[in-house]
Amino acid sequence: MEFRQCQPSDLDAVLALNQKVYDSLEEKTLLRLNSNEMIASCLAEPNVTMGAWDGDKLVAIGILYVPQVEEEDLSHYVENAVFPAANQKLYLVDAAYRGQGLQRKIIRLIEDIARQKGFAMLCTTIAPHNKFSINNFVAEGYVYSTTVVKYGGLERNIYNKVL
Repeated sequence: MEFRQCQPSDLDAVLALNQKVYDSLEEKTLLRLNSNEMIASCLAEPNVTMGAWDGDKLVAIGILYVPQVEEEDLSHYVENAVFPAANQKLYLVDAAYRGQGLQRKIIRLIEDIARQKGFAMLCTTIAPHNKFSINNFVAEGYVYSTTVVKYGGLERNIYNKVL
């Protein structure tokens, strides 16, 4: 397995993985489909999309997302937030590759990149019934902040970690 930063030229692979993971979910509220424009922005600076590649097949991603507008900034949900802060978003793992620790590996890679970029805190949203992601983020030191309604009416827990 090779871990590397996804580039704008990987847009089709990221979109295909997003659709594949979404289609495989029995409970669609676990994930929202992001627009092509949002995914493209996640592949461009200042954001960083890390991917796990099995040969030429993209099998997992996670994104360091630098909020550009207030509504995207999750840190305002965190009591005693530390700045500067950024978000982790859109963790996807192909069903055939689950159980191999890919999400946790990418979380750690994103944290390293965030530290290098000078961020002091990371925040993320997780569906309250997405036990696998909750367990993975908590195991990596994230703490629950609050529950909010976002993304067109979806309930999400906010988790954060001071780096």
